[in-house]
Amino acid sequence: MPTFSLDSLLAVRFHNARPGLELVAIIDAALPVALITADVLAQDRKRLALLDEFVLRLVNNKVPSEASIAGMLGLPERMVSQTVADHFSADNLTYTLPAPGQPPSTRNLRLTARGEQTAREMAAITPVRVDQPVVYDQLLGKVRPYDRHTVIPRGQSEETDTLMLPATHAGLVEIGDISAADINALLRERGNTDREVLQVRGISQAKARRVMPAKVLVYADPDRTDIQLGVVVDGELSHHHEIALISLGGAASLGIKVEPAPDRPLLEPDLEKARVALPEVTQQRAEQAALQVGSASPTPVAPAGPELLQDEIRAIGVFEHPELLDEALTQAHRRLLIISPWIKNAIITTEFLGKLESRLARGVPVHIAYGYEENDTRTDQAAVRKLSNLAARYAAKFTFTRLKSTHAKVLVYDDVWVTTSFNWLSFRGDPDRTYRMEEGSLVRNRQVADAQYDRYTDLIDQQRR
Repeated sequence: MPTFSLDSLLAVRFHNARPGLELVAIIDAALPVALITADVLAQDRKRLALLDEFVLRLVNNKVPSEASIAGMLGLPERMVSQTVADHFSADNLTYTLPAPGQPPSTRNLRLTARGEQTAREMAAITPVRVDQPVVYDQLLGKVRPYDRHTVIPRGQSEETDTLMLPATHAGLVEIGDISAADINALLRERGNTDREVLQVRGISQAKARRVMPAKVLVYADPDRTDIQLGVVVDGELSHHHEIALISLGGAASLGIKVEPAPDRPLLEPDLEKARVALPEVTQQRAEQAALQVGSASPTPVAPAGPELLQDEIRAIGVFEHPELLDEALTQAHRRLLIISPWIKNAIITTEFLGKLESRLARGVPVHIAYGYEENDTRTDQAAVRKLSNLAARYAAKFTFTRLKSTHAKVLVYDDVWVTTSFNWLSFRGDPDRTYRMEEGSLVRNRQVADAQYDRYTDLIDQQRR
């Protein structure tokens, strides 16, 4: 069973979240946040149950026996005896020695040193000033229960194809922006019921700008005229963030556009006839992904050996393409060929180059070709230089070629051939945020893959510049 990427799992979970609309794209996004330390007056709530508290308080006030405690509280003695036993186990209570002249059975309850400390804490609960760290959501304009460890520097997101979400509160957060009720609601949402904030006395804000990783889901109708957005924060759709974006202008304000799907490349007639259509593939993947989501502790499945993989001819949807590219970069053992009109920095990352070099170090022949027009401004030259440098280091195994012109979007690795309208090396990083439902075809068959590999390596030789 395949291991699904985060985007594929989100697509399975939320593709029907907008009735009548189609999930067209999932965009990496950055939610602007501020790290705040609030100087608050707070008190910690008592952690003892009421009967436990009364037993310790009465013993501390010289009520010496279980019977007398039960009498004062008007409770059955067995209930008090059970509570007393619990405090013996917790080292809060013990017995005194009998007084001189009294029978050995005459023993009184007394507090241990630990019990005396507990009693003092109960008797002297006073408000204290503490520093309470919180994360302030600058799009919503309120504190939210985000894990501070998941917040990253804004500059880290700006280096990649990350959609920066707007801020309705972009300036410094002031003391009036955060109330004690806000922080108490935040603590309860985190499951912390021991502390109650009584007053916010001051706040300080970290100077460095921070963002919270998020996902923006783009939905559209068949005519691509009705575009709606969903925002996934901490793995869940957030209605509040969706409303906030609508109030700021929605998809148009973020430069998000949706165009009709391009025609997918057709296969030869016999392959086209055997091709499993996208709706059936989508249903199968949804069932497989549901098993992964439902697993308590999913573990990646080791790649099957070539002899265990069966031939298949099927559609691939837009969210599966990055998974196939990653599979090729991490698992190809016989050959790897990629043709893409454009190349973007957002794809040719350190991680991408590391995976590609790992294939080369294992002796896998690699061909990468690109090129759409003479003066193509849609290709990032920095990405070209990175691939050129790697090709120079592995000249015997890696051919990196600028073609005169190509519309082909092809991936071949081992016995797999994928032909598609999906831009393998530029599907991220384009400032023109125009999205389409890209569809392709996957053929897993050695004979077909061999023929296509020979076809495209010949094309590369013919068009080499």
